[in-house]
Amino acid sequence: MKRIFSIILFACLLLSPAYAGEEGGIKFREGNWSSMLKQASKSNKLIFLDCYTSWCGPCKMLAKHVFTVDSVADFFNRNFICVKMDMEKGEGPELAKKYNIAAYPTLLFINGNGEQVHTVVGYQKPGKLLAEGRIASDGSETLSALQKRYDSGERDEAFVRKYIAKLSQSSQSKLQEKVATEFLNTFSDSQFYSRDCWEIFYRNFSDPMSPVVQKVFANRKRFYEIAPRDSVDLFLNYTFRVGLGRYTWSKTKSPNFNEKAYDDYLKYLRGIRNWEKKPGYIATLLTSRHWIDGDYRAMIDEMHRALGYGIFNDEDQLSYVQGHIIQLCTTSDQPLLAEAYDWMQQLADEAPMGYYKSEYMKLQARILTAQGRPDEARDLEDKARTVRMSM
Repeated sequence: MKRIFSIILFACLLLSPAYAGEEGGIKFREGNWSSMLKQASKSNKLIFLDCYTSWCGPCKMLAKHVFTVDSVADFFNRNFICVKMDMEKGEGPELAKKYNIAAYPTLLFINGNGEQVHTVVGYQKPGKLLAEGRIASDGSETLSALQKRYDSGERDEAFVRKYIAKLSQSSQSKLQEKVATEFLNTFSDSQFYSRDCWEIFYRNFSDPMSPVVQKVFANRKRFYEIAPRDSVDLFLNYTFRVGLGRYTWSKTKSPNFNEKAYDDYLKYLRGIRNWEKKPGYIATLLTSRHWIDGDYRAMIDEMHRALGYGIFNDEDQLSYVQGHIIQLCTTSDQPLLAEAYDWMQQLADEAPMGYYKSEYMKLQARILTAQGRPDEARDLEDKARTVRMSM
C-alpha cells in the first residue's frame, strides 16, 4: 500500500507545475565562453545566450516564469547550447561590449564562430520566445539574414518594413534609424506628409540631429493635420530631451566629451525660431557644459541665472534641477553642497504641496547622502513620501 501511494505521489509531482518549475526548465551549461563556442561549432548548433544582470526585474521574470515552461525548455534544450551570463561579472562586460548590449534582458543567438545571428530584447512571453527560437533555428528570417539581404541591395517595400521592425525588436537603434532614413528618403512629398510616414517616424527616430527629425520639426504644423498636435509635440520634445540627456545625465567626463556634437547641437538649437521650449533647452546645454568641464561653481551660477529668467514650467524646472543637482552630488565640495541644500529648501518652500515639493526634498536627501549624513537623508526621504501623499 505504501509503495502504491509513493508511486501515485511521484506521478503527481511529475505532472505538477511546481515540480516542473523547480526541476525542469532550460538547462544552462557551465563553462567559459570559448568552450561554449567550441561546443556550438562541434554540434552545429547556435548558442542561446541569456544576457542578464542581478538587478534586472524582467530578467528574473524570464528565469522564473518562461524558462521553466516545459514547451520552451524542451525546444531550447533540444536545439541550442544554452548559456546564461551576468553581464556585469566575469566575461560579461567584455561580451556586452562586443555584442553592443544596451538593455536587459537581451537574448542572443550566436553561431560557433561567435557571430550574432539573431537578437531579442526585453521580456518575452513563452509563446513569443518559442517563435523567436524557431526563427533563429530556421535561419531565413533572422536579423543577420535580413541584414544580408538589405546589404545586397534588396529594397522591396514590404521587406524593408519587416527589416526595420526586426531592428527595432533587436534594439539596434543606430542601424534602425539609418535604414528608416533611407526608406523615408524614397517617399514623395505627399507620402512624407502622411499618417504612414508619421507612424514610421515616431517608431524609429530619437536623435534630434537626424535630418528626418529636423525636417519633421521644421514642418511640424503640417503633421498637426495628420496626427494629434499634443502627440506630435510630445514626441518631438522627447527627441530633444534625448539629445540633452547625453550631457545632463551622462557620466562621461571631459576626456570622452564630443566637442563637435555638443557645438552642433547648440548651434542647431540657437537657429530655431519661434519655439517656446528653445530657451530651456539652450540653458540646459550651457549648464551641463560646466559640470562636464568640472566647474560645479559655474554650473550652480548658471542654474540660478536660468531659473531667474522664468523660462521653465514646473515640470521642466524640476527635471532641469534634478539632472544637475544629481551631478553635483558626485563632488566632495562641501560648501557648494551646503549651498545647494539651502537652495533646494527654498525651491521646496516655493513649490506647491505634493509631488514637486517632495521631489525637491528628495534632492535635499541626496545632498545629505553626499555629505555623509545617511541617517538624516533617510529621515528626509520618509518626510518627502508623506508630503507627496498630501496632494
